Amino acid sequence: MYLVRPADFADLPALERLAQNAGIGITNFPANRDRLNDKIASSIRSLQTDVVQPGNESYLFVLIYTATNEVVGVCGIDAMVGIDSPFYSYRIDEVVHASPQLQIHNRIPALFLCHDYSGMSRLISLVIDQAHQTPEAMALLSRARLLFIARHPDRFTTKLFVELRGESNRKGYSPFWDALGRHFFSMDFKKADYLSGVSNKHFIAELMPRYPIYVPTLPEEAQDVIGVIHEDSERVADILLEEGFVFRDYVDIFDAGPSIEARVQDLRTVTRQRTGKALVDNNLVGDTRYLIAAGHLDDFRVTSAVADAQVAGLALSIETQQRLSINSGSRIQWAEL
Repeated sequence: MYLVRPADFADLPALERLAQNAGIGITNFPANRDRLNDKIASSIRSLQTDVVQPGNESYLFVLIYTATNEVVGVCGIDAMVGIDSPFYSYRIDEVVHASPQLQIHNRIPALFLCHDYSGMSRLISLVIDQAHQTPEAMALLSRARLLFIARHPDRFTTKLFVELRGESNRKGYSPFWDALGRHFFSMDFKKADYLSGVSNKHFIAELMPRYPIYVPTLPEEAQDVIGVIHEDSERVADILLEEGFVFRDYVDIFDAGPSIEARVQDLRTVTRQRTGKALVDNNLVGDTRYLIAAGHLDDFRVTSAVADAQVAGLALSIETQQRLSINSGSRIQWAEL
């Protein structure tokens, strides 16, 4: 069984291992001990801060395999991006080129550098050990964040977005970066991705081209990966798309991976979540599984288990209550998986 809880400093070695195994392209989860330690510290500080509106808070959660008490996954939320420096994306749009004399009217796809996502909350860093990438574990880790957001709406914006990993290989080759970014940054994709994760983003604004990039001028290999999801992120993407996230023609400036967005109030887990009391029932019948959350901020916990929704609350087994460190009558939050 699995449990999601906030990250702590004792989790740092496990997070280092996860970051090293994740490979290239997950910019917001770099394989850098100091940066990961900072992310844990920021999460702890954010959970201990009274918030009336979103700011530069960030939250980091880990997935625990309860049979061994081992950290096997991680995910996070940035309350608001683009506070210290703009958050850049490419917006895919069209430029019209027409000649009435020649009776030619062409609509040319182009990439426009923008920071339209600045000021918005972002889901980040979902990484799970290969051996634990089951539908149950991935759905639990991804959707636990949504229960946290539903419980604390004042800490986040009314819209969320997610950057999905774009095409690159294990050696650090990205067709899109090779065709575009490397000409302006004079470095390979691996180094640019790493620098973006461990330093401030001012170098992006200083070096990126200011004018639209006409897509047909790029090599065909680069054109083919614009908006394409890396195969390692396809299952994560499926969960988010099922939740209600949609692609609005924004892509990452490094690997051209798609960004997807949604209003919080439209997300499946958020609209179906309920709150009430935990009830005890050791003779549960059925196979309906629920996401079940307890705790508030630094004691927030989420698991998945078979349960029975009743008028008075949600009936759980003793084992599930023990996993969440709650008692009968405790206030809980749940949503059907």
